[in-house]
Amino acid sequence: MGLFTDKELNDEQSKILNDILPERFRKKIWKESDFKGVDGSIYNRYSDYVLSLGREVIKLNKDLKELEESTSHVIANNVKIFNTELYEAKPLGMVDIGVVEQFSAPTTGDRFSGGAIGYAIEKTIDDAHAKSNSQEGAVNRAKFKLIQKARAIYPNCNMLFKYEVDFRELGSSGNVFIYMRATACIGENDQIEKALKKTDNEIIDLIRKISAMELEAETLTSNKGKIPQSKSQIEKLL
Repeated sequence: MGLFTDKELNDEQSKILNDILPERFRKKIWKESDFKGVDGSIYNRYSDYVLSLGREVIKLNKDLKELEESTSHVIANNVKIFNTELYEAKPLGMVDIGVVEQFSAPTTGDRFSGGAIGYAIEKTIDDAHAKSNSQEGAVNRAKFKLIQKARAIYPNCNMLFKYEVDFRELGSSGNVFIYMRATACIGENDQIEKALKKTDNEIIDLIRKISAMELEAETLTSNKGKIPQSKSQIEKLL
């Protein structure tokens, strides 16, 4: 009958184990069965948690790097752009840029099942949608380059006036030459400062979170050897 008993750890052993474990793993009553099995043992569950914590730290560090490198995009997205004449702003100079972009986009899928007419209608809709998305993406990329150039030439630029854009198709390849121009200006625009402050706060919060998780992972790793891997180690370690 002793083969089927599941002995409980005494109070002192349970306290020692709970002091080692993170709160999420603690139990009031521990049994020998908690140290058995490939997936169910506390040692393996603890080890899996340490590994997941390490993977999360790697992910957060990647997110942090992307956030730290996003400053130029944050600024560009908050530069005010107007296609009007200057208003309550100081002109700094004219900036322009020319880029070649692909406007056409292929469509995929079996549309013949609905008949030739249905296929033609759906393909026309898809082509229009794909072309619209392609054009918008191309214009936004060119606009970002224009703002980058304006900021490089005039670091204090926070507004663009007299913004204009022209398109010229290059043959029948779908390539289009985009020419943008505007007057770089400085004026009242607190959007950039607010956006940068928000990004800085996000970076600070993320750094704190990463530091806390790294410290937790380090502590858990150092305590890993104190957890019994099997029933036979209970008396030895606890």
